[in-house]
Amino acid sequence: QRVLVLLNDAGLEQSHSSFLKGLGARGYQVDIKPITDKSLQLKSWDEWLYDKLVILGSNKELGGAADVAQVVEFVDEGHDLLLAVDSQVSEELRELAQELGVDIDVKGHAVIDHFAYDSQLGAADHAAVLADSAVQSPAVLPGGLPWPVLFRGIALSVPADSETAFLALSGSPTAYSGKPGVAQTDAKLAGGSLGLVALAQLRNNARVAVAGSLDMCSDAAYAAAATSRTGQSLGAVANRAFCDAISKWAFQERGVLRASGLSHRVVEGAEAGAVAPERYRVNDLVEFSVQIHECADGACTPYKADDVQVELQMLDPYVRATLAHDDAGRFAVRVTVPDTYGVFKWVLEYRRLGYSFIELTETVPIRPFKHHEYERFIVQAYPYYASVASMMAGFMAVGFFFLY
Repeated sequence: QRVLVLLNDAGLEQSHSSFLKGLGARGYQVDIKPITDKSLQLKSWDEWLYDKLVILGSNKELGGAADVAQVVEFVDEGHDLLLAVDSQVSEELRELAQELGVDIDVKGHAVIDHFAYDSQLGAADHAAVLADSAVQSPAVLPGGLPWPVLFRGIALSVPADSETAFLALSGSPTAYSGKPGVAQTDAKLAGGSLGLVALAQLRNNARVAVAGSLDMCSDAAYAAAATSRTGQSLGAVANRAFCDAISKWAFQERGVLRASGLSHRVVEGAEAGAVAPERYRVNDLVEFSVQIHECADGACTPYKADDVQVELQMLDPYVRATLAHDDAGRFAVRVTVPDTYGVFKWVLEYRRLGYSFIELTETVPIRPFKHHEYERFIVQAYPYYASVASMMAGFMAVGFFFLY
């Protein structure tokens, strides 16, 4: 696929050569341009020229035909974006991140940690922090973080009620956002709510990654070794593995769920054996099934989970059931159709942290019993049957008495 990389300055191509070469090694066709290129454009007429977009930006604005509106449209059309900034972030890039659900802190501020910092690289300002609070999601970080990540940059934040964005890397409990070298008495962003890297899984399953550091994925950070504030060596940092994992997630190489083969059939009832019938009858026993696979690193394998649910709803859910899987990707459940007729629909909505969303619907009407489908005699009506029989017997007895 075609990837456009926009660089804040030409030196980033050399300082981030390992990261950029890694994209090419994964099969992407990489096109590198300055962020201020006057001929820059993402689409020609109604055709997008690129599939993915990487912006390594700082204090410069987007050039050419590219602007915030076009990049947001690019993402709305289902394309993916990776944005990395630093403490000198421009207002345009800040607005772009905000449009996608991630807030960037005030220009000039940096993440500071007086306890979890690298004593060699951050001895002066304590702004070269060592972060190890990563999201616990196998879709984003399959093996977790074996070592801390060296980070120097600006803080991010995500609204607490956000349904799409979440923090992939957070600050330690002692980290805060402020101006290096300036005493800070009150910090708006601090602790676990202070984000270093934020991810967003949008409703159209397009993905966005926002990093508050340009140096995090540089060659120097890849080769760095962590040193605690006491001077103790902590070994290699996890920047290479973390940047690879974030870029793979952002470009939908991991954590992608594919749903197919949705079907429903009547197991017991008037249409027993019918697959996807035009309508159900009340109280029928039906089976709902769907195939779900997880695609990662170029291969799709059966997805295994015990929390996939389906609803049969008409305005409100009448039936909610958990699907059972057979370890081969097939999720199925048998439910009894409610004793209410009308237009219902199957609804399967699956949203889990780090995975692409699944939203499936299938409309199916439910009809009442036909006249000939009711039972001829029901137990509850036996008293009425007896009263009719007694009245007929009394009439015959009285008539026989008067006649004969």
